Amino acid sequence: MTAVTSMSFTSSQAVGLDLPLAHDETSPALARRVAREVLGEWGLSEDAVYDALVIISELTTNAIEHALPPVMLYLRPTELAGHPSVLIDVTDGGPAPCPGHWAASCSSSEHGRGNAIVAALSEQDGYCETSQQSDHWAVGPRSVPSD
Repeated sequence: MTAVTSMSFTSSQAVGLDLPLAHDETSPALARRVAREVLGEWGLSEDAVYDALVIISELTTNAIEHALPPVMLYLRPTELAGHPSVLIDVTDGGPAPCPGHWAASCSSSEHGRGNAIVAALSEQDGYCETSQQSDHWAVGPRSVPSD
């Protein structure tokens, strides 16, 4: 696994999905539901789709719990080692001054593993943060074409 700390990303790179998300607890489920339909069309195996949905869930949940609005999910088809893959990119309005309701209401042992999960499931991952926007992204997972 290769960790990358920054990546240039524009919405004109390829045909893909640009999904604005509400800044509330319903957004990770919506993101997974919409992404599931799109990822299957791009030739990812069922295992790769499942791993991508976990990455999407982690990145969108982090944006809702730890950042300000607006939240956007971008998906772009790509290839890794000749196999279909996906660039998953979540942007938000930058760090929130205090954690969201869920993060603030649970013990530290119940959260804080999202970035490690994303790193474990992706070939590359990283982030870029300014005072007005955060951009968290991952490429992967590797997959073989589905039949």
